[in-house]
Amino acid sequence: MAKEFRRGKKSSEIGVVFVLLAVLFWGISFISTKVLLQEYPPVSIAFFRQFIALFPLAGLFLVKKAYFKLRIITVFHMVVGSLFGVVLYFVFENTGMKYISASGASIIVATIPIFTLLIDTLISRKKLALRTLFLILCSWVGVYLVISADGQPEGGADTLKGSLLVFCAMVSWIIYTMVTKRLSTQYSSLQMTSVQTLLSIPLFIPFVWRERFFWHWPSGNAAVHFMFLGIFCSALAYVFFLYGISVLGPALSSSYLNLIPLVTIATGTVFLGERLAPLQYIGAFLILTSLGLISFFKLKRRRPVRIEAVLPEVQEKTGI
Repeated sequence: MAKEFRRGKKSSEIGVVFVLLAVLFWGISFISTKVLLQEYPPVSIAFFRQFIALFPLAGLFLVKKAYFKLRIITVFHMVVGSLFGVVLYFVFENTGMKYISASGASIIVATIPIFTLLIDTLISRKKLALRTLFLILCSWVGVYLVISADGQPEGGADTLKGSLLVFCAMVSWIIYTMVTKRLSTQYSSLQMTSVQTLLSIPLFIPFVWRERFFWHWPSGNAAVHFMFLGIFCSALAYVFFLYGISVLGPALSSSYLNLIPLVTIATGTVFLGERLAPLQYIGAFLILTSLGLISFFKLKRRRPVRIEAVLPEVQEKTGI
């Protein structure tokens, strides 16, 4: 019994380490994108990232033997999901990050679950609890403070433009979650991610074609960041988080996702010299606290679920 307890405790500790590694990778992904924007156009970064991610995903697909059949209607939903959840999401997000900080972008993206909850409530005509409605209002105040500094737009029209583009990325992701909601119960996250990553390559062409004149052989620094985004953020982080769910459970593992913006803020300060204004720190606190409490109340009411059932929520919070 004691031996089994020690083994279970060790597995849980490894699970926590793996989940934290996934959070670390996803948090740093905003920094890598910001660095790459100094050398490459925004859409090209997203395109090459997906192309690189195909190789580790293909390896995982073969190792796990995740073969499956697709119906015509499923292919249609996969294509639409890839268009909104991969192509348009990264087109808007990466372009928006040309004008705002990585920290600001990650904080805005962190509100996706809150807006998804609100839209899903409106569509299903459910009633929101007063505490949830209050937390949503707090998050909106937080968003306003994040895209403002001392009551004025942080960088004038550019900051407003960047923030609106990131909001468009949020809308694209929310549409994606609505389109692929049923698919998540029929296919694993690895199956959906692999297929949609593959489908995104041709869908990127109309958006990336005009940027081809700016393509060049990447510098050593750029190559490292491209490999990090493709291999670690789009493939390995998924594996690490999946293992974390298997030993810790979906509730505890998902709670760690709220740390992603904090990782981005910390690494942005260290590596990019980014500094948030005092009001933006208050806004970040409001958003993250609201998100954490809403997640807590949702998880408190949730019954035990399978791993595949919680992964859409993982994607919802990371946008990865």
